[in-house]
Amino acid sequence: GGAAVNARLDLPVNLGYIEAGGAAAASATRFALLPPSDGEHAWKQSHHILLVSFSAATIDLGLGQDALRRLRLKAGSAITALPDTPLRLRALEPAELLMLATEPAHLRSIGDRAAAGRAWHMRSFTDLTDPGIAAIAHEIRRVLLADPLPEPTYLQALADAVLARLICRFLGEVEHARPGEALSPATLSRLVRHIDAHLGDAIDITALGEMAGLSRAHFSRAFQRMTGDPPLRFIMKRRLCRARDLISAGARSLSEVAAATGFASQAHLTTVFRKELGVTPGGYRAAFRKAGADGGFAERRS
Repeated sequence: GGAAVNARLDLPVNLGYIEAGGAAAASATRFALLPPSDGEHAWKQSHHILLVSFSAATIDLGLGQDALRRLRLKAGSAITALPDTPLRLRALEPAELLMLATEPAHLRSIGDRAAAGRAWHMRSFTDLTDPGIAAIAHEIRRVLLADPLPEPTYLQALADAVLARLICRFLGEVEHARPGEALSPATLSRLVRHIDAHLGDAIDITALGEMAGLSRAHFSRAFQRMTGDPPLRFIMKRRLCRARDLISAGARSLSEVAAATGFASQAHLTTVFRKELGVTPGGYRAAFRKAGADGGFAERRS
């Protein structure tokens, strides 16, 4: 009791932190770093709110009319509230949070572009951890703290990247999905983790469907609705991503990379690599070695 409560979010200065830095406004998004304190914050406003934690922390959180619920945030955890949804947050230990407040019309515009014709539906959530969002949040924090006059265009571009990432996490999560042909984000995440853990093995689409509780045909349609790719093409893309990572690390031969990523042979890897990326695996590795020699990105070793 007795903690100060902020009840408005019309302008960053209303948060009371502008004097210490850490607040800015761009064309469609307002930014503020909530300092590490154990105070209480409450908002109900017309913007879409995103909060990202920079450290582990215990908080009490209430969305809408729900009672406060205790959460243990991890570094990089994200919380979002839809426009006109009351949000109440009580920090039980010091925790610095980044807050983005985005106009709903702008969010819809970013969502439609990011979804590229696929169904999307934003919702409130209380503990999403995503490495891409965490990385962009750290860059926004750096700009807010280090730049005396933050560039609004750059900040808005960073905010748009966060929003696009969020929307892509929830593609296909629509209220009117056909019964028997829907994948929840949790199920999709479990399937992708399984795929990534078995890239060097034969991956059976029917078995993936069984993991999701769907027939092969229904699973393939649901998977493409969520990811934009049929399962086989998605798996091939993941194999290429892993191969590129291993090749750039430089610790394995190309034949070892092919075996570790599910390609039938080095020749098969070369054929797919050239078709999809326009360069051979050897040419790709040479580019990384040259960049390291020229003082660009250093060659990584595993």
